[in-house]
Amino acid sequence: MKKLFVSQVRVDILKLFLLRPAVSYHVREITRQVGTEINAVRRELANLKGLGVLQSNAQKNRIYYQLRHDFPLLGEVLGLLVKEEGIGKALLGRNSSEVKFAFVSIPFLLGRTAGTEDIDILVVGRIPLKKISGVVKEEEKHRGNEINYAVLSEREFGELKKRRDPLIINALLQPKVVLTAGSENYLSL
Repeated sequence: MKKLFVSQVRVDILKLFLLRPAVSYHVREITRQVGTEINAVRRELANLKGLGVLQSNAQKNRIYYQLRHDFPLLGEVLGLLVKEEGIGKALLGRNSSEVKFAFVSIPFLLGRTAGTEDIDILVVGRIPLKKISGVVKEEEKHRGNEINYAVLSEREFGELKKRRDPLIINALLQPKVVLTAGSENYLSL
């Protein structure tokens, strides 16, 4: 863990790649995005590649870097970022006391476009749909594709889970970043 988060430049580079996981970046583009010296960026790219977080490929005279989706700690690092910076923080925001259970699917965070049987974001609690839909619409604009989400009361969620609704069961079985503490009862099948 200590080797992963040792500098602000590394944190900024991780944010860049984790918030846009399907995008490849050239060194100079990364330098512009994170707003620091090219030598510091090169050093951190080499470190992140050595840790297995990034991969590189050469195209013509340029080297491009991309997030490795098979990095063993990807879900955990992604979870930290989503809760601190990304859509998770936006979803909970000031509404955290009203939200009893919430998650964002890892395939969604890695850029997958959801099918009709997928839930990218699930929120359970007493929260107005209007609050969540505003956050989701903003994220859809940022990502350029539609997000499948569900907002349910605790009663609705309990009934669907008890009936073993396929949409809810599939959502609970997929890899996810859980945004709320004390979610064990909601996760159990």
